[in-house]
Amino acid sequence: MIASTQAGNASRSNRLLIVIAFACVYLCWGSAFVAIRYSVQTIHPAFVAGVRYVIAALLLLGYLLARGERLWIGSPDRRRVTLLGLLMFCCNTLLLSYGSKELSAGLTALIISTIPLFIAVLEAVLPRGTAPTARGWIGVATGFLGTALLLKQSLPEGFLLARQTSAAIGLLVAAFTWALGSVLLSRMSFNANALICTAWQMLIGGFVDLAIGIAFGGLEYLHSGTTAWLSVMFLAIFGTLIGYTSYAYLLRHVSIGSAATYAYINPLVAVALGWALLDEPMPLRQCLGAGIILVSVSLVLKCSSQQTSPGTIVSGNIVENNDGALRQL
Repeated sequence: MIASTQAGNASRSNRLLIVIAFACVYLCWGSAFVAIRYSVQTIHPAFVAGVRYVIAALLLLGYLLARGERLWIGSPDRRRVTLLGLLMFCCNTLLLSYGSKELSAGLTALIISTIPLFIAVLEAVLPRGTAPTARGWIGVATGFLGTALLLKQSLPEGFLLARQTSAAIGLLVAAFTWALGSVLLSRMSFNANALICTAWQMLIGGFVDLAIGIAFGGLEYLHSGTTAWLSVMFLAIFGTLIGYTSYAYLLRHVSIGSAATYAYINPLVAVALGWALLDEPMPLRQCLGAGIILVSVSLVLKCSSQQTSPGTIVSGNIVENNDGALRQL
């Protein structure tokens, strides 16, 4: 009887932690688009990207050091984390920050949600990849059509070198660079601890972001308001550390398909918070394209999860292999 009661309490505790983890992933990652949109209005976009990841990386490295981990990594690992850091925490985050300066948080999140579509295409064309099923290809095609429709309805200036159009194209490139880094990482192996490699990726990408910000006059923005800098701290702690940790926990306790729901829930959170906090409209004429994108992403993720082995996700941010090792994607 005592053992049964203890098992029941443990089960309820696990369910509560899973609910909290889902809430953290949805809210932290969804609200991150709003925090970026707010902060880049007064702080240089490259500084927002750089400070966010440098702070997160230093906090993570400090935690690992306190845990007795050896932080130094070997030459092969350094080359890999440098490449991934430049792709995922420099190119991706820089373009995301610059795009957020011109476009609403909701629209930015919807464009970035095309990452699983790019991953599906890259997996099909690169060596050792797995091509999507017929249903998966339908999801990819309709997803990109939905993106084109969304942009057509969202950019009244047309597609002729308008700043918003350039921002939208930059966000699509950002989605592609994250997808490319994800696919490359799925083919890499590391000698060092996964969290250490993740921290170094953030640190390298963050410092390059800061260097770019300094080169383009970002130091002039250092006296921005306290609220803007607090939003950057929010990005570092909640949007990065807590978001990643919660997602890693979900991958160990729920199905891949359930964990991957962030890919189409986060844009909805971003749209809602952008409307509530930043007075950003979402006209009805844009909703059709947005709906097509989210349904298509859901279809692609469902097909991808059916093709992968248990404990592996190819379209998220962290992957858990059958041996229990965590790797960031």
